[in-house]
Amino acid sequence: MLRPRTALIFVGALHLLACQSRHPAYPPAAPEQVQSGSVLTLKQNISFAAGSRYVYFQDQQFVTPQSLRPNYPYCRLGLDEAAAALHEVHPSTFVVTSVDYDERSAGSAGAVVSATRMNLQNELGAKDYHMTCMLPRSAGYARFISVPEIRGAVGEFFSLDPAK
Repeated sequence: MLRPRTALIFVGALHLLACQSRHPAYPPAAPEQVQSGSVLTLKQNISFAAGSRYVYFQDQQFVTPQSLRPNYPYCRLGLDEAAAALHEVHPSTFVVTSVDYDERSAGSAGAVVSATRMNLQNELGAKDYHMTCMLPRSAGYARFISVPEIRGAVGEFFSLDPAK
């Protein structure tokens, strides 16, 4: 027969085990390596509206932050400063000068997401562009997206050739 104190400890331990989540919290997957020297080639004109800093891509289309589909990767091409007037970017080549992986970046709706930010330099030497790729907040979990997912988001507009 169990002693009262031993029984109480046993029941308490069972109670704690029952409260454990059945779905363990996994850390976000490690980022797929996009390295400095990778190349993004813009295939068609892109326009930033006056006062805008970003254009968004998902499923190889332009989208608005409000229309992002849950569970689908997206990327946003950004300017370091908002465009004072309509700002057009013509087909050109961008070299990735550095990559930042941030597990606690602000997503399209201000939620915390895992983001891959590629700092870009165009063929004329301008360094005021960056491409940030992630999943929307509504995906329900944070993870870095892969190179094929980046291509799936921007493929109609950009090609991505990772550095070797």
